[in-house]
Amino acid sequence: MTEQNLAHFDADDFLLNFWQKSPLLIRQAIPDFVCPLSPDELAGLACEDYSESRLVLEKYGAKPWELRHGPFTDEHFAALPDTHWTLLVQDVDKYDADVNALLDYFRFLPSWLLDDIMVSYAVTEGSVGPHTDQYDVFLLQASGQRRWQVDRSTDYDRTSLHDTDLNILQQFSPTDEWTLEPGDILYLPPGTPHHGMAVGECMTFSVGLRAPEATQLIDELLQDGMDIEPTFFREVKTNATHCHGEISIDSRDSIYRMLKQHLTQLMQASDEWLGKYLTRPKPGLEPVQSGDPIDIAGLRSRYRAGDRLHIALGTRIAWAKADDGNYRLFADGNRFNFAAPQLDQVRLLGMAKEFTQPQLDQWIDSDRFASILIALINQGSIQFESP
Repeated sequence: MTEQNLAHFDADDFLLNFWQKSPLLIRQAIPDFVCPLSPDELAGLACEDYSESRLVLEKYGAKPWELRHGPFTDEHFAALPDTHWTLLVQDVDKYDADVNALLDYFRFLPSWLLDDIMVSYAVTEGSVGPHTDQYDVFLLQASGQRRWQVDRSTDYDRTSLHDTDLNILQQFSPTDEWTLEPGDILYLPPGTPHHGMAVGECMTFSVGLRAPEATQLIDELLQDGMDIEPTFFREVKTNATHCHGEISIDSRDSIYRMLKQHLTQLMQASDEWLGKYLTRPKPGLEPVQSGDPIDIAGLRSRYRAGDRLHIALGTRIAWAKADDGNYRLFADGNRFNFAAPQLDQVRLLGMAKEFTQPQLDQWIDSDRFASILIALINQGSIQFESP
């Protein structure tokens, strides 16, 4: 097992030798790390209607590995046992700016590939059981200690426990074991069996990456291309049917050719569908406009008043060059067209979290780019901040 420090992290070496291949332990990836979130703050977030939270009780629940869904109350937490439970809250990076800032450590990956930061708080021996994930994950130890066991073999038993809502492996034979301290990071490729157990109270930040499933992408593509001309199967016969119930090879191949042709038409007619899908926020996490819609005059007025602009927490921004040679900007599931002269501005828009005065000077003076800013402000992807 190779150990690296994120301060001297070789991203090219990581992507070549470890990415989706092998676990990597990075000791003191963030030296002197101080957890930006307290257990009480996490519990408070788990009590909110808008957050997605879960409690896992390995013991002392209604049954082994009991799973409870939030929102929770103070009374729920007060009734919990002293050991063997874990609280998990998804998308904490969408609610807390300090947690969101941790994503900056992972800028060697495309922003649209980063899904969320899930935060888990566990008491002594708290765990969610040995399991696998179908996505890459970076496990940052935020406070306390957690002991991780990993099975790096490829022929493990995939059978899950019965009578539980969790996908816990029935058999787990670890090949490696480490105890992580605050600031340590453990990277796990998709499909790696792993098991984490709290050594006393601890918090772990799981930086999860997106792994779109093929049928989901196809469904999105079909939905996006509903307005193209429909294609119907037409059987072309050159001889009489000899067997009334047969699906002939010719008929089968004709149907497959029709499907391939239709998918090709969908791809050509919807070259922006992937960008919209990859930047689309999760349900309940859509951007919220703060105030009345503005126009170019309102934008310049607020700018002259000294208001700053920053990317809203949770906003997903990406850009791509289209087949027609033009460019597309995608933000929170919406598409905007821009030309090559605005490419440097769009690149900055996709990388920065807030913008300097010289940058805004240039953007405000460009009517074409200012119109994109206005649209992003009005949909809540970019927000004003008063001085």
